[in-house]
Amino acid sequence: MKTHVPDHAVRVLKQFRVIFRAVKEHYRKVEKVTGLSGSHVWALAIIDENPGVRPGELTEALAIHQSTASNIIRHLVSEGYVTRERNLDDARAFELTSTDKAKTLLAKVPEPKIGVLVQALAEMPPSSIQALEGQLDHVIARMGQPVGAPGAFQPLADL
Repeated sequence: MKTHVPDHAVRVLKQFRVIFRAVKEHYRKVEKVTGLSGSHVWALAIIDENPGVRPGELTEALAIHQSTASNIIRHLVSEGYVTRERNLDDARAFELTSTDKAKTLLAKVPEPKIGVLVQALAEMPPSSIQALEGQLDHVIARMGQPVGAPGAFQPLADL
């Protein structure tokens, strides 16, 4: 065989496949139960746990682009899951709050609401995450992608 992939690379490839499959299956379950994408459910969970959260704070918590967060917020508001009200202290700022409809929906969502990969990463020790981050930076660079490439801000549920 002319193109040989080393065994260690194949083992890691299989690990990525397991991760991607688990993520895909979880988001499929979430969408089936809620009718919403995983990113919408994660946003809704953050809003529900943090009444009065501002759009910029939500964007940062979700690690997504501001325009993507705006689209998610717009959809959640139009579907009646979130209210968007002006901040009393700063008329330029908005605050987001979940509705009773959102609370009913969130009670049905398969755990973890933030997604299986995010939950797994959040549970890892900081030293392990730091090592993984460094190794993934090498993988990304070998793929010819800059660190912080556009895909870095796209929700996994939307891939």
